[in-house]
Amino acid sequence: MKYDVAVIGAGPAGSFAALKLSSFGHKVLIIDPCETKKACAGILTAQYIRKYGVNENFVERELKGSRISFRDIRAEITYRKSVEYSINRELYDRFNLNEAIVAGCELKKEIVLSLEEKESSILIRTNKESIIADYAIIASGVSDLSQLYGGPKKYAFCVQQKKYLKPDDYYEIDLQPGAYSWVAPKKDYVLTGCSSLESYPDIPGEKGLIPLGPVKKTFSGRFLLAGDAAGFVSPFEGEGIYYSRRSGEIAAETLSEVMAGKNTIRDYQIRWKKEFDFSGLYMISFLISNSRILETFVRLTRDNENFNNFLEGILTGENKKIKITDIGFLIMLLSKNLLLK
Repeated sequence: MKYDVAVIGAGPAGSFAALKLSSFGHKVLIIDPCETKKACAGILTAQYIRKYGVNENFVERELKGSRISFRDIRAEITYRKSVEYSINRELYDRFNLNEAIVAGCELKKEIVLSLEEKESSILIRTNKESIIADYAIIASGVSDLSQLYGGPKKYAFCVQQKKYLKPDDYYEIDLQPGAYSWVAPKKDYVLTGCSSLESYPDIPGEKGLIPLGPVKKTFSGRFLLAGDAAGFVSPFEGEGIYYSRRSGEIAAETLSEVMAGKNTIRDYQIRWKKEFDFSGLYMISFLISNSRILETFVRLTRDNENFNNFLEGILTGENKKIKITDIGFLIMLLSKNLLLK
């Protein structure tokens, strides 16, 4: 049987790509072993909530804001205009996959081993069979498969643990140069995790990889990369659910138009670049890679109301695009406070 599109991966990028393609009337296959859990804090950001809303089936806790810290310095950012939610990521993924299946998508619980682009189709080899589709979307995260076909080569190593501690209403991030750790409050427990650029932290827990930036080319002749497989993660707090869902939708819209003869597959990259602006976030991430600057950054967040509001706008997506003047404001404040020390 030949499919219009094979979607590899059943996370938010894959499930929402499949759902949208099915709504357009295409024959869609989802391929995922459905056996692994993802190390993820499970936060639906304000940007996500504004665009998509939230389903109570997988909500664990409504969040009041974020706390960031460096060594013994701690700053609190309370959200004034926005709301975020901590979710059960496993239930979230299961809910979205079921929605795609109900919409008519087929699911095969298999592992994709390789892809081969033909002149008018793509051959997908799994651990059980060979599958033919017109196009494919690789949404399998930072995996062996995605790395074979243009996915992220640079990533952070993460380990996450479940702890039965009393949860708070704030998502907490402890920043270090080149690394960070987090505490995500759930209903009656917390998820704690940490990352390293060198190797997996030597602690027990679920392991995962977080990409360090979008890849240069997210399309080929017959397939697209979406979600973590394309490197779509915020470099500041490691958030990726919004970018996964939205990139999956953009991939689906692009391929549907390609099959209708209305555009080319390279238009996918043009479209996501218009929507996703990571430049300001990467500038901030670069600036706070130094210990002295990082200390000043957290102090300013704690002590300077304007700076706190500025950072709130970034975290909640109210500042959708960080302007050059915003970066200038950030550098000016950091420089001024470093000189005062």
